[in-house]
Amino acid sequence: MNDEFSPLRQNSSSQDELTVKMLHEVSRNDHSAASFSMWDTLVLLPFSRHEDIFLFMEEDFSLFNTGDKTFTELRTAAQKAAEKKYSLKDNVTLEKIYDIFMKMSGLPPAAREKLMTRECDLVEHFAFPRKMGKLLFDKAKDCRHKVIIVSDSYYPRDVVVKILCSCGYGSYDAIVIPAEQNIPDSAGSAFLDAVIKKSGTSAGNILHIGGNFSKDVEAPIVKGMRSLMLQPVFALMLKSGRLRGFVEEEHLYDIDENKFMALRCAFALYAAYGFDVPQTKMPKSDFCGDDHMIGFMVLGPLGFIKDFEPANEEQKALIEGMKNNKKIMEGKRDFEEMLYFHFGDFLGKYGGEGCQLPLEFLEKHSYIGDRNKIIPYLSDNLKKKWSKAVSEPKLAPVHTETVKKNALQKLADKLFPEGTRVREMSEAALHRKKRK
Repeated sequence: MNDEFSPLRQNSSSQDELTVKMLHEVSRNDHSAASFSMWDTLVLLPFSRHEDIFLFMEEDFSLFNTGDKTFTELRTAAQKAAEKKYSLKDNVTLEKIYDIFMKMSGLPPAAREKLMTRECDLVEHFAFPRKMGKLLFDKAKDCRHKVIIVSDSYYPRDVVVKILCSCGYGSYDAIVIPAEQNIPDSAGSAFLDAVIKKSGTSAGNILHIGGNFSKDVEAPIVKGMRSLMLQPVFALMLKSGRLRGFVEEEHLYDIDENKFMALRCAFALYAAYGFDVPQTKMPKSDFCGDDHMIGFMVLGPLGFIKDFEPANEEQKALIEGMKNNKKIMEGKRDFEEMLYFHFGDFLGKYGGEGCQLPLEFLEKHSYIGDRNKIIPYLSDNLKKKWSKAVSEPKLAPVHTETVKKNALQKLADKLFPEGTRVREMSEAALHRKKRK
């Protein structure tokens, strides 16, 4: 997307300070080249998980398919099969994924080509620049550094080039795509040798920027390069507070279903909104002590619920209180603008399942730092009630990948919940058996 969404929220003082420090690192004169990991560092997608983009292809798939399985199921299975088959000694590419997909689905080659083209078009459409990554990229170009971009995804070169150009990165000097270099997916840091070669200089003159500690920090240092870590926005969001863990605990086994599409995308937008410039969890707050972020993630998703009504009088009063906080309402406006910018009206078709959970979390489990943003706008009675300590939520470990269990495993979880003595004894017995 060429246009930009302009939020009312401004970066915090700590984010501004970090921005200055990172720009200074890029502009230092002890290196003459900079390499960037493309995904999560320079380019983002507005999805909590990449598989959500496949939901946009179900109608296209239905024109060719009469079977029981959905496109998302088959496409996901094909990718897993390709990774199992190729990742150790070869590269997983989109072509190889769709070769397996064609066999699984029984579709003819013409349908395969149309669906593969459609997926590439969708990725190009939804990709947008990470503003912090763009600042670092532009600073490197301003300093006349040679810029190399590393794309280690399975999308082909022409798609990568289109995405980079549409996101404002067209002035790069070289692209490294491991599949083109015959670098197996399991080769780890081997892509850095290609970066050094493309740079035309020695490793000590290169600054590498990315978000994976092992690949983008440790590996470059081992190669003699300098490194700068720009953490992925979604990972930062997960660590910033308890909200995502609360939601996953509520819907651990069905959060990946279509009915939660709007909620998942809301979390993805929230990650890009609040953590483009990294910030960490603040004491006594699940929203980084930011009024705008409360409005964005608590009030914003409620718009997905048709004819929403608060569950009780306390929720009603909290919503009214938030409406009287200008910054919280600006955050709600930012959510609506950012949502429309990326999705238009499309997500409305999935409904608003689970989108009341952030409000429920705020009502029952919020830290005092977040409650203090709303308490001044509440009645005296509710102030006294809500100012008291709230209950600690039950949290599930947050995941960036799908969590799936069969029916027997789900039954076992109900009979012997994690953390109970019976569960610990049974797992210990199983581990002893495995060692034998």
